Amino acid sequence: MEENKNIREIIAKNLANLRKNKKMTQSELAEKFGYSDKAVSKWENGDTLPDVETLYKLCQFYNISLDFLINEESFENKIQYVNKMNRTVILNNALIETLYCSFVWILATIIYTYLFYISNINFWYIFIWALPATSLVMILFRKVWKSKIYNFVVQTIFFWTLVTASYIQFLEYNVWPLFILMIPIQIAITLNFAINDKLKIIK
Repeated sequence: MEENKNIREIIAKNLANLRKNKKMTQSELAEKFGYSDKAVSKWENGDTLPDVETLYKLCQFYNISLDFLINEESFENKIQYVNKMNRTVILNNALIETLYCSFVWILATIIYTYLFYISNINFWYIFIWALPATSLVMILFRKVWKSKIYNFVVQTIFFWTLVTASYIQFLEYNVWPLFILMIPIQIAITLNFAINDKLKIIK
C-alpha cells in the first residue's frame, strides 16, 4: 500500500508541475478535459488518480510518456530531457522532409537534362512545376507536424505555385483568369484555417 501511495504522490506532483509549466489554472485544465476543478485538485493532491484513458490524454497533451509521470527524478531534469528529445524529433522530421523535397528537384533535373539531350530544347519550366510538386510533398507531412499554421501555409503555396506554373506553361493561351480563380480558393483556405483554429480554442 505504501508503494502505491508513493507512486500516487509522485504522479500528483508531476501533474501539478506539468500544469504550472504549461501556465494553466486547474479550472482551465479541468475544462479542457471535461472534469471539475475539484477533480484536478484531487489529482494534484494525490487523493485520487485519473483513469487510464485520461492519463493517456494528459500524456499526449503534455507531450510526455507515462514514465515521465511515475519517475521521481527532478522535474527540471525531466523537462530538459523531454525538450531535448522534442528538438531531436523536430530536427529529424525536418531532415526527412527536406530529403523528400530534394528528390523532387533531382527528378526535375534528370527530366530536364534528358529532354534537353534528346531534343536540344530548353525545357526550363520543368523547374517551375517542381515548386507545386515540392509543396505537395510538404502537404503530405502535415500529419507529422500537426500544425494548423503549417498546413495553411503549404496549402497556400501549393495552389499559388500550381496556378503560376499553369500560367507559364500555357502562356500563349492567355490563361490569366486562373489567378482570379485563386481568390475564392484562398478565401476557402483562410476560412478553413480560421474555423479550425476557433474550434481548437473552444475545445
